[in-house]
Amino acid sequence: MRDYFKLVGMECGRDLRERLDRSLHILRDATLERYAEFSRTYTGDCPMLRPDGLCMLQRECGEDALSAVCRYYPRSPRTLRADECALSASCERVCEQLFEKTDRMRFVRIPLEFAYELPKRSDDMITRFYVPVRKLFVSALQNREYTVSGRLAFCEKLAAVLRDGFAARGISGIERALEECASLSPERAAGERDTSGFETAAYMLSRLAERYPIERYAAACAASEYGGMEKEFLKRFPGWEIMCEQVLVNHVFYDGFPFYGDLRYDIYHAFAALAALYAVWKVSSVCSLAGEGDINALVALTSELFRMAENSNFNIAALALLANGGVPEKSVILPLCAL
Repeated sequence: MRDYFKLVGMECGRDLRERLDRSLHILRDATLERYAEFSRTYTGDCPMLRPDGLCMLQRECGEDALSAVCRYYPRSPRTLRADECALSASCERVCEQLFEKTDRMRFVRIPLEFAYELPKRSDDMITRFYVPVRKLFVSALQNREYTVSGRLAFCEKLAAVLRDGFAARGISGIERALEECASLSPERAAGERDTSGFETAAYMLSRLAERYPIERYAAACAASEYGGMEKEFLKRFPGWEIMCEQVLVNHVFYDGFPFYGDLRYDIYHAFAALAALYAVWKVSSVCSLAGEGDINALVALTSELFRMAENSNFNIAALALLANGGVPEKSVILPLCAL
């Protein structure tokens, strides 16, 4: 909230003042920590972005004029459930670092300081099980005995068990669900790769392109034969499985999966949204880069799609497209995992 009133009352030039007044607005569900935001332009960019790529606000008024979010981006501290700091995959340099990393991602405890007030720790059921539940999914996503598709299919199984455990909102039910999850194991995929989820993912891209500036990815998918292009893509990017793992694990940590937003009590819905993001990212990458494209192009595509996912209501939109107003079915979700 402090940043909002600082920007509203700040002395600046006429052009900057008009742009601030047009684009800065208070959120409907405003809190002290998240009080206002900038409305993005029709291309999805920040309204402060100049044609030369520099920030109009920082250029005219200095770094101290920036909001805390802008000063620390792509770092994102989270203190509501645990003391954590994540990096956003919407930043191209973060994507580069994730793609360069081949060892499994580790989470380490180090001292960090942030010059603004962070949310106080919530004392609720989610906070109690936040870390144990997420560790299950991170462990599954990092199990390299299986393909990424196999790991995601196993995550679907975990999400189904945990959904039932959290449904009663009782500690004993959740603890039993965690015990059951610990006894489960992934299944080996057999036979041909299932690409039937391609039509669903391509449809989602076409609809998402009506709201977000990703038309070229939707067009590439509409004109593609996925099976053959996937083989070419994997030849071009032989390290895709590990790169995919790193980005998904980072996103799970960054987004507070599976307890985010309005989906915080429905773990299965949260996983369906994650599967949708994976599918949209995978088919966009395959159809756009199989014929031509290098690691720089994959970095740019990845950061653009995760920028859309992290700074919009993508999760809700994806669920609406998957379920057509109802509940996402396993028969729809698993083919997305198999892409």
